[in-house]
Amino acid sequence: MHVYSMERFGTNPLSQSSTSCFSEDSQDGNILMVGANSLEEKKLKRRQKNRAAAQRSRQKHTEKADELHQQHEQLEQNNTALKKEIEALKEEVKYWNQMLKDHESTCPDMLTPSLPTQTPLLHWLDRGIQ
Repeated sequence: MHVYSMERFGTNPLSQSSTSCFSEDSQDGNILMVGANSLEEKKLKRRQKNRAAAQRSRQKHTEKADELHQQHEQLEQNNTALKKEIEALKEEVKYWNQMLKDHESTCPDMLTPSLPTQTPLLHWLDRGIQ
């Protein structure tokens, strides 16, 4: 009788539990391991595929995180630029309000309330944009 042993990852297969099927060869009565190698190969291939899939998944998550980080940096830069623009526009409004106030004292048309379109405009400028 011959029993075929199989080493698994450099260890003694008898010390580990193994799922293998034995069958008796009808021609010479020898016991053969049937399917143990193919089961181990399938397990190994499945593990390799799983490792590759896990690696792809980790890579995909890393790329997504990098993309989100870049997007965050770009949005921060845009936000900073917009805040600077807002400050510049506020300064410009202050300048023009001052120019208008300075001009009011010298312009005779601004002093007469007979022009209906000027009064609401001046009231709006005084009240709204500061």
